[in-house]
Amino acid sequence: MKIRILILFSLFLAEIQLLSAMEPYSVCKANNPIFEACIDIKKTDRPIGVVNIKAVLVICDHYVTPENNGIAQSLRVDLGTMSQMLDILEKRNIAKVQKTVLQGTKATMANIVNTLKSIQCGNDDIVLYYFSGHGLMEKGKTYMLTADEKNLGREEVASIIKSKNARLNMLISDCCSNSIDGLSASRSISRSGQKIEAGEYDQIYKDLFLGYEGTMHLSAATEGEYAYSNNDYGGFFTYHLIKEGLIKKPVDNWAQIFTDAKDKTSQMFMRMPAEDRARLAQEGIKNQTAKAYSMPKSKSGNNNSNQPPANVQPPSKGSIKIFNYSQNDLSFFVDNNDPAKEWVESKVKVMSVDAGKSVTLKQGFATVGYEFEGEDYYFDLEQGDYFLALDENGSLEIFIKDENINESNFASVAITDFNMLFSGDWEWDDAATGDVIVTSFDTETFLDSYPDEADNQSGSWVVRKQEIEGTEYNFITFIYDDEGTPIVLDYLIEYDEEYPDQVHLIFISAFEGDKEIPYEEAEEFLEPSVMMYRVQ
Repeated sequence: MKIRILILFSLFLAEIQLLSAMEPYSVCKANNPIFEACIDIKKTDRPIGVVNIKAVLVICDHYVTPENNGIAQSLRVDLGTMSQMLDILEKRNIAKVQKTVLQGTKATMANIVNTLKSIQCGNDDIVLYYFSGHGLMEKGKTYMLTADEKNLGREEVASIIKSKNARLNMLISDCCSNSIDGLSASRSISRSGQKIEAGEYDQIYKDLFLGYEGTMHLSAATEGEYAYSNNDYGGFFTYHLIKEGLIKKPVDNWAQIFTDAKDKTSQMFMRMPAEDRARLAQEGIKNQTAKAYSMPKSKSGNNNSNQPPANVQPPSKGSIKIFNYSQNDLSFFVDNNDPAKEWVESKVKVMSVDAGKSVTLKQGFATVGYEFEGEDYYFDLEQGDYFLALDENGSLEIFIKDENINESNFASVAITDFNMLFSGDWEWDDAATGDVIVTSFDTETFLDSYPDEADNQSGSWVVRKQEIEGTEYNFITFIYDDEGTPIVLDYLIEYDEEYPDQVHLIFISAFEGDKEIPYEEAEEFLEPSVMMYRVQ
């Protein structure tokens, strides 16, 4: 019943504009040594008792040098993704999670090391360390750049974690330093229904987190390459590994999850405009290719037992029907590239569908993409019916079309009424104390209920739209005005219709009256990234 896994998801990146002037930091050039990466895990018997996850999440969204904070929002997206994954494991009783978040000015070298050294765990427990921020390379070794801009060696962190003698050790470092706008991930839409039912993947999570032992050591990019992020998806490899690979469509095979994430991340890069890829090619960068240098061995000695299944392909038979409810004739394309192979434009087929009409694709799986107002959108569709329509932001999206959805009532699915959505009670974790807080929303006011009623806070709230760089977003504004000058907090709303009882709020700004509050002051009384769950 031994489970000893060291998972090193090393996504060390370099942002030329921000770090090149910061001696002695060096960037990942083509002549630098490669990042270590391996998977060496094997299946084992599961623990009998309760398994604890001692999670330390490090989010460096407030560096000393202001120019390094351009990736702050993408890091908060990563925090939401990791929190959602941990919450699933906790709520489904896969493991008991004890989470410590070191964010903003708290994500210093000393705080990180001291927090890791203070962890106490049993033989059946899991230690999870997650880092999101800038990364660098110096004299052939890779480092995480902490909030106080000190070099924290990955091997130092791994050594501390190993010393805890936990059954499962996880080190996930997503150092997102190159932010790329305009790239879009291929999003999965579940044909089993728009709502992913709680408990649907319990057996898979037990297999993955309780049934393996060994070492998994990965790199998000091969030597000479960069890894990328943006404000919508966070780190691209993390998005495909965690959000798509573990949350939306998990399989009970770590090697397959990695392979799928690697292939999808690579295709995102290849979809980058040709002129951008040509510019990077001059620097010797032709792709972003996650790499595994060794693969798992089973406990029985069969070296192939944990290899990804051979020639796994999406279903080819069946059909996909797409209705156009956008009131405009539309063009879209079907990307028939195999993610595991080199992307070629000749395998992209351009199609069109008139307003109020439909078109049928005679295939059981398709990656459908289109450009709308300068943004690219991609969806992985399985056999079934879908429709194109404008969402609440006026952006073109694809939605599942149930039998009762037609051209006259599609807006009930396509447009989210956030005022209606928030109405009721929602719970969320206070990262500083670990307490579960319940926020109750009525028409105009809210109440934050804490375990100690003396800490309760109330105020008013409003959902509003705001255009940023040509794109409209939905924000929720909280106004605390119990005493003196009101405190105003603005959060960006991230919402996935497949999880209708979950909302991710990302902090944008704080004001006291008309005066903006500096982040290092605001972080003392707010949560920069909040995953909220509807109280059933």
